[in-house]
Amino acid sequence: MIRWAARTDVGKKREHNEDNLLSLPDHGLFLVADGVGGRAAGEVASATCVETFQEMADGLKAAIERFAESRTGELRNAVLAELDQMCQASTRRIYEMAEAEDRKGMTTTMVAIAIGGGSAFVVHVGDSRAYLFREGEVRQLTEDHSMVNELVRSGKMTWPEARASRHRHVITRAVGLYPTVQPSLGSFDLLPGDRILLCSDGLSDVVAPERMEQIVSAWDPEAASDQLIQAALDRGGPDNVTVQLVEPLGSPRTDEAVVRARTLERLFLFEDMPYAARLQVARIMVEHWFGPGDVLVTEGDPGDSMYVVTEGEVSVTAGEVPLARLTQNEHFGELTLTDHLPRSATVKAVTFGSAVSISADALREFCMMEPGLGNQLLWKLLKVLGHRLRATNARLVGEELTELEPLDVDG
Repeated sequence: MIRWAARTDVGKKREHNEDNLLSLPDHGLFLVADGVGGRAAGEVASATCVETFQEMADGLKAAIERFAESRTGELRNAVLAELDQMCQASTRRIYEMAEAEDRKGMTTTMVAIAIGGGSAFVVHVGDSRAYLFREGEVRQLTEDHSMVNELVRSGKMTWPEARASRHRHVITRAVGLYPTVQPSLGSFDLLPGDRILLCSDGLSDVVAPERMEQIVSAWDPEAASDQLIQAALDRGGPDNVTVQLVEPLGSPRTDEAVVRARTLERLFLFEDMPYAARLQVARIMVEHWFGPGDVLVTEGDPGDSMYVVTEGEVSVTAGEVPLARLTQNEHFGELTLTDHLPRSATVKAVTFGSAVSISADALREFCMMEPGLGNQLLWKLLKVLGHRLRATNARLVGEELTELEPLDVDG
């Protein structure tokens, strides 16, 4: 059973509340929308977003139930596709309403979470946020679609400069701004004790994540929600403030979920990436489970995917010659992301374990949809290839020197 609580407050500086929220625990769906536009237009936009998600909730619930039955990557992505469709329907409806009623600029930010099958699915547009509170730590599940965040990510602005910037509230994506919208989507396995907070920027702008964690960890959802609202008001309440605090059930396969969650966090691909970015990259990964003797790739077969071992051990052979044994966080097949040439080796499981793969097509599509994160990912892969090339060159030079050493001695 999901425990949850929701609160909204007009704040101390605004005349009316343009925030709206949706709580459908039977569907596992929770949403916060922060309207933009003034003159009640923002309130209309956020209400329309909530109404659209509510109307489409049954389709989402069906997708979550299918995922809960078998938890495949394909069914996981089907849930995310449902959330994307709900965003598209919302933005189209708000855009057409704004055009018809001469309310151009009537838009809303939104953040929603869908829960089921031991997983959480996150979708957001704009600067409303989601946070995960796990084992005494707080992780931001979303990255703001804002001007200052883009400048920070590109290295052109520091976080202290961003917080002081007069452009800090300028968002780069909003529901209703155009007939279509590009939401950020991600998913993760739930662990026992997890709590998830959805909030408008009326909370996140004035209350630090560390203070949120103190409140969330000390109170039940009802009391914690009250305390979060009060914390924003104590800091001046400059904006409408809305919170939804959700305490879901953990994964039905807790041990497996713990291993997967912790392993993915340690992947070299995720080094220096914010937690929100990791969730987005994880969308394009495909999981593979193997047992001793299972073949992951075969020498000579066409290849288009790289693999990372997340658990267990695999052997690499070319012909009948053993080349290497790979364990957790080691990887192979990077070159096939660029050249699609036949595999140069066979990779076979030595123990029970798992791996994740990324295909060239999935990587290409991701880079087109999320160019900022895509570039980060490509640079990491380039660094890996460069490291391997240098290591190969060093080994070849070392072998040549070994052959020459007797001649040097004799000379």
